[in-house]
Amino acid sequence: MKRSFATLFLAGLILLLAACGGPATQPLVYSVAPWAAGEVSSYDVIGRDGAPLGSASWTWRRNPEGWTQAYELSLAGRADRGEVMVGADLAAIRSWRELGGKRFEAEYGADAITITTTGVDDKSTSKTLKPPADAVDNDVSLQIQRALPLAAGYAAGYTDVIPTTGASAPVRLKVTGAETITVPAGTFPAWRVEMDFGSGKHDAWYGQDAPYPLVRYLNRGSGTAFALRSLGTSLPVPATAANATPVSPQAPGAAAAAASTGPSSINIPLLLSSFLIQLPLMLAFPIVLGWWIRRRYGVGWGIFWAGALTFVVSQVVHLPLNYALGLLGGSRGVALWPLPLMALVAGLSAGVCEEGARWITLRFFLKRARGWRAGLQFGAGHGGGEAIIFGLLVAVNLLTMLVLSSVNPAALGLPAAAADQISAASAIYWRSAWYLPIVGGVERLFAITIQIALAEVVMLSFTRRNIAYLFAAIGLHTLVDFWAVWGMATLGMVWVEVGVAVFAVAAFWLIRRLRDAPVAPAATPLPAPAPTAADLPARVLSPEELARRAEESRYE
Repeated sequence: MKRSFATLFLAGLILLLAACGGPATQPLVYSVAPWAAGEVSSYDVIGRDGAPLGSASWTWRRNPEGWTQAYELSLAGRADRGEVMVGADLAAIRSWRELGGKRFEAEYGADAITITTTGVDDKSTSKTLKPPADAVDNDVSLQIQRALPLAAGYAAGYTDVIPTTGASAPVRLKVTGAETITVPAGTFPAWRVEMDFGSGKHDAWYGQDAPYPLVRYLNRGSGTAFALRSLGTSLPVPATAANATPVSPQAPGAAAAAASTGPSSINIPLLLSSFLIQLPLMLAFPIVLGWWIRRRYGVGWGIFWAGALTFVVSQVVHLPLNYALGLLGGSRGVALWPLPLMALVAGLSAGVCEEGARWITLRFFLKRARGWRAGLQFGAGHGGGEAIIFGLLVAVNLLTMLVLSSVNPAALGLPAAAADQISAASAIYWRSAWYLPIVGGVERLFAITIQIALAEVVMLSFTRRNIAYLFAAIGLHTLVDFWAVWGMATLGMVWVEVGVAVFAVAAFWLIRRLRDAPVAPAATPLPAPAPTAADLPARVLSPEELARRAEESRYE
């Protein structure tokens, strides 16, 4: 009886663990390749803030052994290209990639995976990996997942081989739901697929209808996204070829978008909101604020510009530090950590650099700038300098897009790929929602308010002679930036701005709370009243009596 009970208990425990563990993974089993020879899919590469970063494209070709996927990525002036050859069963055979002046080659054999790296000095090094049965070349993984039987509840696992690092990592893949996705190529019903690498998670959306294109891709760590711009064929395909399966027609408007390499039409509401709201808030408001503080509280421009210079100097340290950490310059280092930790490091990096620079300036260069009023102007300069720099970048970008709207990039003598990339960036810009510039401008108001509050907290470390206020400012700055990074990757821009607005309201309250108490004007002394008879002593005291009373008063 006890044995039967134990068996039932163990079976129930196993079932409970299976139920709580989510969908069971299974080895990769591919369906028939959904792409056709000559298929080209092009993508817009977009940053965390929605700004265009570059373009990418994948091309499929037939080869005697199976298929060859070629890809090109242009990102911030960096060229990245390569090819991956797979067999008829879609298993990797060999690949090469050129990135940063280096060439990476991988050979997938039955006994070993050999990765050869050739540097800019033409010196080569090799590394051998034990081949896992479920190996997938990292550079083909996004596209080859189109051939999986994706459906609600689907889950699978494979080993991702990364030739650029010579490493491999297990990947857990699962369909998390169905969504309708709108991208430049059109609107697609899609499956949302989560790829869990252990150190971080990425998301991909695949069309539910053949040829099951990769519609959108999001790197949660860096915030970089790929959005499908066009899908079609660029190579002639004989009707008798084995790959004569036709590619699905492009979504409405995709062909026109892909063929459009000329000037983009100007979005007038976007242009007006940029010129009339965003740029004045970013360029003029900080100067007006500094003028008002000078007029109202008598704090000179010197402290304002010292605050602006402090921001610039802080970035001299902040930007290289972020690059060293991997937060800038590609997916590496901290950018590959789980999102909460990555966001925490990003916020701490900003807090240490900016609040530390503020403290150093006040400690060594603005020794006489003390008190709430000086902190007000110092913080306005710090936040205002940041807003002005961003405003100048926005103005240059706007003027550039205005020029491109009247000039065909191809007429500038640029290579075809560069001209197409510029045209795509221009089209993305002018298709942006008209209210986004307003959001960007108002966000600077929030940021300036927060910067002033942080400057006041740092100022307390001098007026109250307690270094703990510096660490408090660093902690508050870290919290705000953590919310911005984490929220943008998980909740989206709207909720991030709502959160920043809440922080700004709290910062405004803190500024008011720390305000110096008003000093009451000194009272004018009244003339002493003339002595009266009652004030005069009743009798004249002798010197001896005066001496005796003085001696007694010493002991009272």
